[in-house]
Amino acid sequence: MAVGDRNRWNGKWAETGRGTSHGSALADLVHPWLPPSGSLLDIAGGGSSDSLHFARLGLDVTVADVSDVGLIQATQRCLAEDIMISTIEIDLETEPLPTGLWEVITVANYLQRDLFESLIDHLAEYGVIGVVIATETNLERNEKPSRSFLLDSGELPALVPGVETLHFSESWRDNGRHEAHFVGRRR
Repeated sequence: MAVGDRNRWNGKWAETGRGTSHGSALADLVHPWLPPSGSLLDIAGGGSSDSLHFARLGLDVTVADVSDVGLIQATQRCLAEDIMISTIEIDLETEPLPTGLWEVITVANYLQRDLFESLIDHLAEYGVIGVVIATETNLERNEKPSRSFLLDSGELPALVPGVETLHFSESWRDNGRHEAHFVGRRR
């Protein structure tokens, strides 16, 4: 992601104020498999309220995002409830993931196919990964996101090697998008 992508996302989050007022479907999706405590890495989650939800559950949340504006907004949402999170401004297309192992890794609405294998390398043994990304079927009803940001039908499980599939589904969701939902556990 070049400076242009950082500027684009900063502009988007600045325009909408405090990012999105809602989270993705991740919180409900992964909840049955979350550990009672531990570290969670939220990939590209600066503009979402997912980090706040996971921090409320007692997880030690780190949000990694290219947008410093999105990261500031994530921090502000949490501080408004006296909850602390960590943030890392990172261009995942050009920079390596933060070092360490995470008990949980979440990815919502961010598709970088070559990133998934390295995510598993950063997942602790028996750690959980949750992913929510729209599929190509979404274009039947929605113009956005464009095709380059959408999964092929049935593609997601193959992108997440080395994990046991706990849940996988693709369907039209309440948010009006056709999404793939995946939860896996590292063996």
